[in-house]
Amino acid sequence: MFLKYLSIMFLWLFFLGNVFSSPAGDGLRDLVNEGEVILNDETYKKYIVPGTYTSQKLQKQTRQIEDFIDKDNEHFKILNQHIEAGHTMKGLTFTIYDDNMREAAIALFRILQNVEEDKINAVKEWAYKHINKDILEYVLRLASIHRDDDAIEELEPPFVTKPNFFVNSETIHKALKLKINNGKIDPQEGQVYQIYREEDMLIINTNYSGWNNWNEDCRDNLDYFTQDIGLNSYYYGVHLQYPFWMSNDELSAIDSKYAEQYYYIHKYLVARYNMEKEHLRQRNISTESKCYDDFIPYLSYENGLPFATRSSVRMEWNEAYTRIKSIDLAIKECITRGVIFMENGTKVDLTEENYVDLLTKLIRANYESIQTAKSVRALLGYGGNGHPSDRYNPAPSVLHHPQTALRDPTYWYMTQECLKYFTEYSSTLEPYDFSRYQSEDIDIIDNNFSRITTYYDHFYISLNNIFENYDFKTSELIYTARQKRIKHLPFSLAFTVNSKVNKTSLVKLFIGPRCQGVNCWDKYSQFYELDTFTQKLEEGLNLLKWSSELSEKYSVDDYFNVELKTVRRNKFDMLRFPENLIIPKGLNEGLNITLFILIVPMNDDFETDFYKEPIGFPFHREVAINGTDFSNYKFYNITVYHKENTREMEEYYSPHLN
Repeated sequence: MFLKYLSIMFLWLFFLGNVFSSPAGDGLRDLVNEGEVILNDETYKKYIVPGTYTSQKLQKQTRQIEDFIDKDNEHFKILNQHIEAGHTMKGLTFTIYDDNMREAAIALFRILQNVEEDKINAVKEWAYKHINKDILEYVLRLASIHRDDDAIEELEPPFVTKPNFFVNSETIHKALKLKINNGKIDPQEGQVYQIYREEDMLIINTNYSGWNNWNEDCRDNLDYFTQDIGLNSYYYGVHLQYPFWMSNDELSAIDSKYAEQYYYIHKYLVARYNMEKEHLRQRNISTESKCYDDFIPYLSYENGLPFATRSSVRMEWNEAYTRIKSIDLAIKECITRGVIFMENGTKVDLTEENYVDLLTKLIRANYESIQTAKSVRALLGYGGNGHPSDRYNPAPSVLHHPQTALRDPTYWYMTQECLKYFTEYSSTLEPYDFSRYQSEDIDIIDNNFSRITTYYDHFYISLNNIFENYDFKTSELIYTARQKRIKHLPFSLAFTVNSKVNKTSLVKLFIGPRCQGVNCWDKYSQFYELDTFTQKLEEGLNLLKWSSELSEKYSVDDYFNVELKTVRRNKFDMLRFPENLIIPKGLNEGLNITLFILIVPMNDDFETDFYKEPIGFPFHREVAINGTDFSNYKFYNITVYHKENTREMEEYYSPHLN
């Protein structure tokens, strides 16, 4: 029943936005309002935030920033208003879909985005003292991406700066208890709690959410993937790179193909997610999650409150539900008619060349509208009848933060449903002709692939940042959460290529489900890109090699693994997909999947021409193939193995993390 309702709601998913909402009951307000004191919304906040509230206006904190920011600056004025109203107070729970906090964050971002380089540190120092730390972190991450220079350095990964958004709440609780006791613990408690000490490092074994849930219908066998710290950091980066509140004009000025990029990122994610299910399918294990109605995040906020749980979803016919359904029908009507009416009344025909760009922007304009996105999250994030979407909530759901949304199986389902809009339109087009990319000048005559093996390895996540809000004594101890993450051994792909020309060629590698030859094209939507690069080919035989270790396409976060004490280079980049997830989990007996390679000679104008090709080419939509495989592209059946973990202390971890 839930999926019946859920399918109506899927459009919102494409564009991350987050919403504040409050608990259903306003008992404190009701109790106080019965007396002589009446609380308005802003005053009411003072009573639900721990600590003593002191008016920021009375402290005249904003005068300090006037020394280096013009007081007539429009962004300064907006920020100042929110500071005086208490919207940027430390202790408030920040999400980007609280109207006041979002406006304050954008104002501070614009100040940092445009301020002279020699004033950046002064603005940052002022903000550290007077602005909510989560608002500031969000702004600094934005500014590091969107300034025209590199004046603002990148922060540490989100899982380091805010580990409680990535690590289970019971681990956070254990770490705080250890810190209070100066790292000391009774040996028996340490054994039960899975706490260990190695020199100056305290280690807490950490599982994924739902690890103690014995409901077989709601067991998540993909938690190691959807809750991976690298994947969720990457998705936060997607939001930062393409903020929902940033206009089409501004994003287009940064990247004219931003809408296509945004669509392709989600298409890639869904294809990668579905490929991770292959090892379950081969063993006839159900891959469908039944946790839509029953979802417990196992995360907690700094104020002690847990992330909102969802026990049921009831979508009654109301104004918000009507709005969402109306948008759904309107977009389907645009697809059926093949036209979109712009805001100024101009009619634009959907074509093969523009449909991805226009549909993405159409969805963004409608489902990223503030009220719609907030309403959807209030309904699906909390379950039941939801929470009022226009009230502050000190404990929002995982759907209210881009760095936690992928933990919820509902989010993946909704993303897949959203992509159906694009499939629906592309199905009206004739399959594109692939013959122009077939070449007799290049012949892939042989290959040599090393063994591909996945395994679970321990990753030590630093927890020291969770203590920054407490007045603890300085200690040399390092507190860590030890979590199992899927990884793969280094592997390489080598191809012997006979070339009739001396030309630089474009090489594209893709991974997909097991299939045979030409029939693989029928599964185009299930392939995801492994890498794209250029290779200089000389006339005659050439050896083309690709290695997971040498590829620059992916982010590597081992630099922040506390266990690894050797000197290494920081290759973490939250705008790139995590390298540890490039290959789906294998099986002991071997998981059969497919590798695709395409090599296309580049003409003098090829770089310009190729930029016109859709992102994700050649698997972006249905293709027309004449005859059998051509010599410049091949499908290979490959096998991915899995090596079981032999480390000790495995009893705490879920059985499938082995």
